Amino acid sequence: MSGFLNEGELKGRHDEEKQQLHRELSEKELALKEYRKEHGKLEVFFNRVVTNITPIEPLESVFSKIYKKSKKSETEVIPVGHVTDSHMGAVQEADEIEQFNEFNPEICEKRNIGFIQAYIDWVILHRTVYNIKNCHIIFTGDLISGDIHEELRITNAFPVPLQVVRAAQVHAKQLALLAPYFETVTVDFLTEDNHSRLTKKPQAKEAGVNSYGYLVGKMIEAYIEKHDNVIFNIHAMHEKVITISTRNYLITHGHGIKAWMGIPWYGIERRVAREATARQSIIMDDLIRAKEIGFNKIIHGHFHVPFDSPLFTCGGSISGTDAYDHQCGRHADPSQSAWMIHPGHGEFNRTNFQLKEYD
Repeated sequence: MSGFLNEGELKGRHDEEKQQLHRELSEKELALKEYRKEHGKLEVFFNRVVTNITPIEPLESVFSKIYKKSKKSETEVIPVGHVTDSHMGAVQEADEIEQFNEFNPEICEKRNIGFIQAYIDWVILHRTVYNIKNCHIIFTGDLISGDIHEELRITNAFPVPLQVVRAAQVHAKQLALLAPYFETVTVDFLTEDNHSRLTKKPQAKEAGVNSYGYLVGKMIEAYIEKHDNVIFNIHAMHEKVITISTRNYLITHGHGIKAWMGIPWYGIERRVAREATARQSIIMDDLIRAKEIGFNKIIHGHFHVPFDSPLFTCGGSISGTDAYDHQCGRHADPSQSAWMIHPGHGEFNRTNFQLKEYD
């Protein structure tokens, strides 16, 4: 019977375990309190920045002057532009990568504005055939270089706060230039990405808010406040289903996709399958939610190379090939993508705009 504890010994052990649990609970409560305190500071900081922004004055609309309904089609077609992986603040010296590419904040701005100018010309060309009144722009993140790697802290042109300001200004300018050419410009802006995160490792909960990407989005929103025909939707989350015409897109940055070198075809296919399976299960139990969470296609960035399939679409990058890409034997010209959506026929005329000419 010597292996059994008596009543006193049981009570003593229970008291020790109880005290240990109390200590652990107190530590967790303290950690939660500190997190909320820091989170509150972040919200206060974001609000102070946004309230001190002077909105951009809208340009005169030219939509009514140049828009003519196509004689060949009464059906409205929606042009979609995909902005992703700008990496404002990053620097890449051409000599380091055999002149394959060069990148700095000035080139970043020129390529972004060049893309929008090319996009506008592209839409005007399509208006000779199609009925185009409105447009849609999707932002899928990594708009700043950030400091998530030590080499970025050393080589970036300027610190993260200035990266945030410059990125917000450039992308607000893009929307300000677009606005005069359309009846309505709808923007879906995803905040959670890779380079904007405030934590060393990617987090799950509140990652969309605990991010410089969220601040970039709020600043853009403040800059274009006076543009009445711009609808700006901020999605502070990992992924979001949006609807454009008759298409449902699941937008995400893409850093959650498992990959190893090059284009991760298997990883993306696996991601599509997992998302589809999970959402199908929910839909079967709640058919009303089908339109909210069901999707036709995943739209993402992150891999810096534009590619397209029936189930997923990846945008290119403003930055293009860097030293890491070159070291791994990869090459990607700076590019951004756009396509048209017909309500009956779906997507067509996808174009990957090559942006080096705007350097």
